[in-house]
Amino acid sequence: MKDTAVIQETSGEERGLALDFDALVLGEQAALLRLARRLVWEGEEARDLVQSALADAYEKRLTLRDPRAGPAWLRRILVSRAMGHLRRRRLWHVLREVLDLGPAPLPSPEESFSGAERWLAFGRALRTLPAQQATAFSLRYLEGLDLDAIADAMNITRGTVRIHLYRALQKLKAADALRGDTP
Repeated sequence: MKDTAVIQETSGEERGLALDFDALVLGEQAALLRLARRLVWEGEEARDLVQSALADAYEKRLTLRDPRAGPAWLRRILVSRAMGHLRRRRLWHVLREVLDLGPAPLPSPEESFSGAERWLAFGRALRTLPAQQATAFSLRYLEGLDLDAIADAMNITRGTVRIHLYRALQKLKAADALRGDTP
């Protein structure tokens, strides 16, 4: 992606606005990686998701009508990819148990020592949530996005975001992952 050309929009009123894909990626890559890590809780999977999302974005770059919406557009692509990944991963864990293939592999030593026990327990509890609840919670309380930005990133309504957040908070409190704290 190093020598990507500047692409001119072809629609009438948007003509003259340019998308510099390289600049967009450079400006958003760290934030996308941070978001992916908070969505899937594993470093390598997060990097893979970001790369896949950026590859998707590069293929679809001509469909972006307003280059100023680039960061939100990239976030939406990443969230969509992450939700699919979380669904597949949850399905695999269920299949592993049903087929009696044994427990999931243990975390690496780096992952075992990377954070405090409370943070790890919170991560485990967050991973038990349905994909949309976990995604909405992560976007709101870990990334700090407002409800409208979350709705845009998840491609759902603001009311649905509120429902997912409410249910996620209730489940995390019931699992004692928040220990009485309300984010």
